[in-house]
Amino acid sequence: MMLEIDKIACALRELLKEKEIIARCELLLRTYDIVRAASLSDQESCDLCKMVGEKAAPGIFASIMSKDPIFFDLPRLDTYTQIDGRIFHFLHTKKYSKQDFDNANRTLQQSLPELKKILAETLVDLLKNFLGAAGYRQSLESQQELIFSARERNLLAYVVTSLKAIDIDKCKPKHGMDSVILVSSSENLEPFMQFYKEKGEAAEKENIQIWVANLEKGIIDPFIGYTTDLDIYNQFDNPRLAEMVRNNWSKGP
Repeated sequence: MMLEIDKIACALRELLKEKEIIARCELLLRTYDIVRAASLSDQESCDLCKMVGEKAAPGIFASIMSKDPIFFDLPRLDTYTQIDGRIFHFLHTKKYSKQDFDNANRTLQQSLPELKKILAETLVDLLKNFLGAAGYRQSLESQQELIFSARERNLLAYVVTSLKAIDIDKCKPKHGMDSVILVSSSENLEPFMQFYKEKGEAAEKENIQIWVANLEKGIIDPFIGYTTDLDIYNQFDNPRLAEMVRNNWSKGP
């Protein structure tokens, strides 16, 4: 009988066998998806955490990127290149042609709709765990909105898969709720710098908080706006990040 941890390892081997050249973002998202699909028992979850740390998917991903992965017989993705601004990993022991890289990029483009769905599910899961640790419970979920409550506070959350999908006008606080938008980090800062310069002031004016999820670490940090809930503040990996962004990226006189 194959244990669920072994099934995770098997699924990763199949993935890397199928895609010898793989985008870093795809490998990360599919790792989350594979872990989510596993029916780990409490004991297996505990055993896995002992191997990779408290956050399973980020820990497994970090292991794959390391010199000593926890799962044997995984390809060592020790070489990378950039294609259209995205990082692709591959084996240094095998020689690939320009066509191979073009094919890998084309395959990624075809997979983007599926990966976008996985990203949305992953962000929702991360947000629920984050707010749950801050004492919030979910009271409503729709396709566009998630509502959480704790003590005398209510929080309205929107999960988006890219900065381009953020609509400040549609995310204004309502009915006395805190309004939060969660978006994933990217492989470079430029889109965030541009967004802050164009819309950061408007978001702050409307008391909208924008949080950023770093999926490689499994953490959430504030990007724009400030929480007044100390329980949420203490869950951030770097609670002063929004302040640092404001100080460093604000428009000059």
